[in-house]
Amino acid sequence: MNILVTGGTGFLGSHLVKRLLKDKHNQVTVVTTSIRVNNSMKLLNIDETSLNIVEGDIRNFEFLRLLFNEYEFDTVYHLGAVSEVRKCQYDAKLAFDVNVSGTVNVLEMCRLYNNIKAIAISSSDKAYGKAVNLPYTEDSSLSGTGIYEVSKSCVDLISRSYHYNYGLPIVVTRCSNLYGGGDANFTRVIPNNIRKILNGESPVIWKGCENDVREFLYVEDAVEAYISLVSNIDVVKGNAYNIGSGETVTIEELIKLLLSKIDNSIEIEYKDKDFPEISLQYLDSTKIKNDVGWEAKVMLNDGLDYTIRQYMGLE
Repeated sequence: MNILVTGGTGFLGSHLVKRLLKDKHNQVTVVTTSIRVNNSMKLLNIDETSLNIVEGDIRNFEFLRLLFNEYEFDTVYHLGAVSEVRKCQYDAKLAFDVNVSGTVNVLEMCRLYNNIKAIAISSSDKAYGKAVNLPYTEDSSLSGTGIYEVSKSCVDLISRSYHYNYGLPIVVTRCSNLYGGGDANFTRVIPNNIRKILNGESPVIWKGCENDVREFLYVEDAVEAYISLVSNIDVVKGNAYNIGSGETVTIEELIKLLLSKIDNSIEIEYKDKDFPEISLQYLDSTKIKNDVGWEAKVMLNDGLDYTIRQYMGLE
């Protein structure tokens, strides 16, 4: 396959690229806005000579036109986005320009190029917003209110509209919170607090979020979900799929679990929060299991062990 991965130097993107490169028949091209010194691809020791890395901006339609014409893709994984909730909250224009307009550009290029066999678009469990009934099912309303949430609600709806209106072979993913080794985004709760505890610092919980409920998904399980969906595109096209572990935990339980695994003598620091958070979030992932046979293999306790060892440089 000739594969495009937008956001391919990010956390999920890098793990996906590493997995795709295991198949020597795949030609993989990664688009990134900037090649940071400490990106996830470098942390995962991916041989950059084994793929095409192109610097460019998905907000630039002419750049995408040249890219598609040069590489003649048949498969697209669109993961490129501003994914930091706080960054989106502070810069709404950037969030909507990249997440929404950038997605429209990618989809429009896929439509005009008209040779794409499979397109996976990354939405999020955040697209549901504050749902009345939990767990979220794929039929739950997309009602984001925070800037990041709204951007993902829009991406989700726009992407599926390109299937319904133009017949593009699109599948949308709604993953729960991802974690694992090689995550260079230390605004996320797991890598941030693992790093703090390993450095002998207090882990942080935002005040009022102690009992917030989250579902965490090991990143390699997420990658296998993407691969499964694209491999079965004729079955899944036009649909959105929840992708979660089925395991829930409160933020305080999570931090205490990390402390128990690294250093239980350190106390938790509680800080004031200046951005909106959804208090309860978890998914029903029955649909993806029924349609393509995927289900998470790594539960949180084991996944955290693997992740801590990776951050300690032991794996």
